Amino acid sequence: MRRTGSKFETFGDGVLTVCGADKRTIVNTKAEGIRYGNKTIGERRFWDAKVAGTVISAMVCILPYPGIERDDIVLIRERQYRISQVQHKFDAAPPCLYLTLESVQPPLRDERWQ
Repeated sequence: MRRTGSKFETFGDGVLTVCGADKRTIVNTKAEGIRYGNKTIGERRFWDAKVAGTVISAMVCILPYPGIERDDIVLIRERQYRISQVQHKFDAAPPCLYLTLESVQPPLRDERWQ
């Protein structure tokens, strides 16, 4: 039964991969095939990040997954993003994680398959 007053989240915008990184190199895959939904970056979140010296490129929601941490690398459609914030949303239906992402420029070297 759906909780009243909670926001219903969807995960139909694509699939992402979460990787671990060491300095400027992607070293392992933590999780792959995770479905996500794009979220709107609010004005407050955008300016708070800007003041802190971070430029937010995207925000996505995913189902809770163990081991996803700040500074992990997210791969979406061949683009690399660094997780700058992980926010647990227990009041959503279903409960989920909001990942705030910043673009990685230049891209990290991928050594997972070597």
